Amino acid sequence: MKNVVEKYFFLLLFVLCSPNSFAEQVNSTSELISKLQSGGYIIYMRHGKTTKKNASRNKQGVDFTRCETQRNLSVEGRTQVKEIGRMIKALNIPIGKVTSSPYCRTKDTAKNVFGDFSIDKNLAFSIGKVEKESKRLGDHLFNLMLSSSDQKSNTVFVGHTANLKDGLGIWPKPEGVAVIFKKSENKIKYLGMITPEQWTEHTAKIIEK
Repeated sequence: MKNVVEKYFFLLLFVLCSPNSFAEQVNSTSELISKLQSGGYIIYMRHGKTTKKNASRNKQGVDFTRCETQRNLSVEGRTQVKEIGRMIKALNIPIGKVTSSPYCRTKDTAKNVFGDFSIDKNLAFSIGKVEKESKRLGDHLFNLMLSSSDQKSNTVFVGHTANLKDGLGIWPKPEGVAVIFKKSENKIKYLGMITPEQWTEHTAKIIEK
């Protein structure tokens, strides 16, 4: 219990210290889903579960046109994102524009969860870049969120861990997590996260009723 409290304390502290986002109160899963059902929010989804790294793949270097040069969704990950997609549809959550990083793992996640999507190369994984480039990619994500204006549906970005940390001070964990935001004037308000397990638990409770 102590570790859980400490985890959320430091997460909240990190968010409050970020110049690009602010948090009021972290919402429960049911509160987040209720908000999403009304539309007008921003979802940043980290790609689903992936395969382990391997030395032979890393030696090739990443080629966005060749999935074999990348870390990809595992069999479990493909099942995971398809299930999340079914639950989002079953919960009648309206989805508007979906934009994905150019990696295969994010494109496969976007397709299986949301359907149609576009690609933005500036959402590419920012880890391993020089500090200036990581900041540019993080700022790009923040500015994309700030430019969102859809109040009827939810705007979606599918990406990686470091980009969200660099842009808004949030570390999305675990793989497959959905991080929920609301634009407020020139700020992006962090509302909370929905893990793959929480989607399942919430949907199961509705079915039981």
